[in-house]
Amino acid sequence: MSTPDPVCANHVVEPGASPMRLLSAAEYLSTMQDLVGDVPGLAPALDDASTASALGIAPPDLGLPELQTYQDAAAKVAATVAGDATLLGKLAPCDAGTDQRTCARNFVQTFGARAYRAPLTDPADVERHLVVFDAGATTSYQHGIELVMTAMLQAPRFLYLVEIGTSDKVAADAIKLSGYELAARLSYSVWGTMPDARLTAAAAAGMLSTKEGVASQLAWMMADPRGQTMVRRFVEGWVHLGDVNMLAKDATLYPQWSASPTLKASLIGQARAFFDDVLAAQGGKLAALLTSTKLFANQDLASMYYGGTASGTAFQPVANAAAGTPSGLLTLPALLSILAKPDSSSPIYRGKFVREEMLCQQLPAPPNNVPKPPDVQPGVSTRERFRQHEVDSVCSACHQMIDPIGLGFENYDGIGHYRTMDNGQPVDASGNVKGSDDIDGMFNGVVELGQKLAGSKQVESCVTRQWFRFMMTRFEASADACSMNDVLTKFRSGGGSLNVLPAAMAQSDAFMYRRPLDSQVSP
Repeated sequence: MSTPDPVCANHVVEPGASPMRLLSAAEYLSTMQDLVGDVPGLAPALDDASTASALGIAPPDLGLPELQTYQDAAAKVAATVAGDATLLGKLAPCDAGTDQRTCARNFVQTFGARAYRAPLTDPADVERHLVVFDAGATTSYQHGIELVMTAMLQAPRFLYLVEIGTSDKVAADAIKLSGYELAARLSYSVWGTMPDARLTAAAAAGMLSTKEGVASQLAWMMADPRGQTMVRRFVEGWVHLGDVNMLAKDATLYPQWSASPTLKASLIGQARAFFDDVLAAQGGKLAALLTSTKLFANQDLASMYYGGTASGTAFQPVANAAAGTPSGLLTLPALLSILAKPDSSSPIYRGKFVREEMLCQQLPAPPNNVPKPPDVQPGVSTRERFRQHEVDSVCSACHQMIDPIGLGFENYDGIGHYRTMDNGQPVDASGNVKGSDDIDGMFNGVVELGQKLAGSKQVESCVTRQWFRFMMTRFEASADACSMNDVLTKFRSGGGSLNVLPAAMAQSDAFMYRRPLDSQVSP
């Protein structure tokens, strides 16, 4: 169990920054599905929308191209609803003989409360929407509703999670969020979409006003099918799993890569099957994620990677007859393929991944005069090609932190296939970690590296930092130190289980509160 930070033991509540958060394209689509149902062609229409990072951190600002994309998407959704009598009758019913403006008012209040994730309580606010309806209603009721919906779905309070907070202070520079604001934080963190009726009812009833109330709501949300994938989504973002879909490999060197049109989907599916097994059957332990020897494969992967056979597209446990000893996510073909060049392995990519994603050590940008990486040469191993980094003064300062770690992955080629020979030369997979807090020293191969990482306090701290970024969708600042320390303490006391992280983060100052809008506290 970790020792609590004495600075944080009696700290004043400090929630850190609370910037408005733009919905990611994935969140936008999920929200729209929950609001109105399926809208054909909507996903392609968002191709130019603002893109979040792998851990869900979205850029705060929109340029004109993105604004036009969201405007077009809103118009497309509204036109779909207005043109579908059944859907319009569900969302904006208006019986014959009923005053249409009264029907429109009901629509503004009911649909608006869902779209804006909070009730519309200001009569003037409702009237502003009705002015838009009036402009369209000169043509028809349907067109009036279409214009109102178009306006709502491109409004900042729909596209962003807007948080004002309450007047209820918990410290000089910390206030409580409203129940509806906390409901939105929970739903987008856990489900990636808007609050449902049950969560909204809990917010309305004041059930999110305490940490205990938030914990109670989080428990059933995590048990919901939408919440059961939350921690897996974090791991997928952490390792940039989605990048598999963008990979291209040299067809001459790796003909297997293009032999199956479903290979990329299978690599992603294999990683998900492994992550799910770690989280459900192996206690969610970080150590298991980095060292587990369990393997899953389907017909695409069994013979290609493991020298066995499997039938069908479903993933099943397999023996490892043709490869070296597995070491959790570090030997997943998906990750190893991402961290490689089209024509070779890449000690740079692999070492940089460990250094930045697992040790949370940000490396400086390469200098402008950095030389071109050495080309693949017949009969010359990757290790031999990269020896230039040891003697080139332009390269050595950074690459002595990267290459010695990445070279420990050399038993795996550019598509994650196990090998003992590289370009006709025996593989040397010895490596070295320098400049860490607690795992400096030599290792031989990925298995020993995984063991080092699994026993590292620095890696535990880094995972907590990555989780903070994932759940808060922003980078941490100095004001967040005690929140992150609290999460780290709970993570360690929970045996290093990733499954502990959602509840630990939801109980933190950073998640529960925000600064007053007029606060002058620096980050």
